[in-house]
Formats: sequence, structure tokens, C-alpha cells
Amino acid sequence: MKVLGIVGSPRKDGNCDVLVKKFLDNVEGDTEYIFLNEKQLHGCNACMGCVEGDCVIDDDGNSIIKSLLDCDILVFASPIYYGQITAQAKAFIDRFYQISRNPEKSLESKKVVTIFTQAQPENVFGDYIDSFKVMPFGFMGMEVIGNITAMGTQDKGNEEELEKYIEEVKDIARSIKL
Repeated sequence: MKVLGIVGSPRKDGNCDVLVKKFLDNVEGDTEYIFLNEKQLHGCNACMGCVEGDCVIDDDGNSIIKSLLDCDILVFASPIYYGQITAQAKAFIDRFYQISRNPEKSLESKKVVTIFTQAQPENVFGDYIDSFKVMPFGFMGMEVIGNITAMGTQDKGNEEELEKYIEEVKDIARSIKL
């Protein structure tokens, strides 16, 4: 089993980063970790060049998509900034277009665990976060098998603030069997 952790936070060692690393440390199987902010990843430019192959944009996007296609489980993490995922996370999701347009590529039957962090202590973004089960993941044939929304987690990498969410992440990771 291959597990791919994608961190959409711009903050290295921030809350999303800590939670994804804890997940990868506790899941069975081979793991790969990608920190999007360290990659050259541009958004889709809607040129349709990917319809018959890979994206034509010369950046790290194609290698990230290859890792996504090769994994069994995706752990997708993003902080919620101003009510939405980060630009880094959105650029990654927008590059799914090349998969949706190419019949030789598919995310069908892949599993997803989503991790969202937010400074807001209440569940005010719940509907937005729930929408990821449908778009993009459900639309691409993926199944969201777990979600953690770490509310009230503003301070970067504060493991005391993250303690209960770290336990949730570990529990989900350990429940996944080869």
C-alpha cells in the first residue's frame, strides 16, 4: 500500500505539516511526503494541452500527479485561510483536470483522508470542508475515508494545541490496514 501525504500549507512545521507527518509515521505501507510550498507548481492555464498526455506546464506538477496516480491513499492537508484552502492546495487540485480529461489516467477507488486546520475555534467552515467529499474527490471517483478539522489551531506547530488532533490522526492512520 502506498500512502501519499500532500501538505498545502505555506508554513513548514506548521499545524498541517505536523499532522500529516504524524499520520505518515503511524500508517502501514510505503509513504511519500510532498510539501507543496517547496515545489514549483502553477495553476492550470486551461490550454487543453493535457487532453492527450501530461500537462504542458514545465513545473513539478506532472511528478506530483504521477505520485498521486501511483498511491492508494492520499492524505490531503490545507489550512483554511479566509474561509478557503490555500493557493498551493488549490493549484494542486486544479491540476486534477489532466486526469479527468485523459481516459488512461484515473483516481477511481483511491482513498482520501483530509486534514484541515483553522484558527477559528467554531465549526464555521464545516459545509465548505464537507464539500470536498463531492468536489474534487468524489467527482474524481475517490472516497474520503476520514477527515480531521483541527479548529482553534492558530499557533504554528503548537503540539499542545494540536494534542487531541494528533491522537485523531494516529487513530485513523492505525485503522488503515494493508
